[in-house]
Amino acid sequence: MRRLSALALAAATLAAGCQKAKPKTSAELLLNERMAQVLLRDNRPAEAEKAFRECLKDDPKNPEVLDGLGVAMLMQARYKDSLVPLDKAVALAPENGSYRNNRGVVLMELGRFKDAQDDFTVAAASQNSDDRLSATINLGRLWQREGDYAAAETEFSSAIARDPKTYAAYVGRAVARESAGHLEGAAEDFLAAVKLDPSNADANLRLGMVLISMQKADLGKRYLQRAVDLDPAGDTGARARLLLEKEALKAQ
Repeated sequence: MRRLSALALAAATLAAGCQKAKPKTSAELLLNERMAQVLLRDNRPAEAEKAFRECLKDDPKNPEVLDGLGVAMLMQARYKDSLVPLDKAVALAPENGSYRNNRGVVLMELGRFKDAQDDFTVAAASQNSDDRLSATINLGRLWQREGDYAAAETEFSSAIARDPKTYAAYVGRAVARESAGHLEGAAEDFLAAVKLDPSNADANLRLGMVLISMQKADLGKRYLQRAVDLDPAGDTGARARLLLEKEALKAQ
């Protein structure tokens, strides 16, 4: 009798161990997805990738989660890897401008410019104004990559007309103008970018460099020094410091 009880207990224990995990509720899935998105916004892409992968175990066909996973890998410069979930997200929601923008950026980084342009063009027709603005900026960056500085400037100007407080558009147009040799226009745009984000070391560095190229060394050095002050231990600060040292040697 005792032996039978022991066998029954063992069988019950084994059965309990074989039971599947209880499926998560829709509220739990949404909470986990939001936590993954927070990690992404906090610039913690490796942790975000892990979180999105956990979400996909319970919700493998969620385009928002697939897109988030792709962006997490994009932020880690793992472009080929990121294309897999982004392709799935676009297949599930082909008209979503955000997914198209994200995949387009990956395709651009992989050198597939025509495919990237196709994605940005779809995003530019989105009903979401933020997606349209991002698509315009992305198209500007695409033309910049291809060496068509006039087309790039046109796209960035269009973005600025839509939202005059778009930092990325001013920097993009400044780079396009600088590449085309229009230094005065570039300086104006870099200055606008600095005004929008005074604590951005890169914008201060770029403005300082253009001003020095325009033979406005004293003014340029002020912005280079500001870049050093804003990023004393980083790469941008190091570049600015090196340029200041070169200018100091010229003055001797």
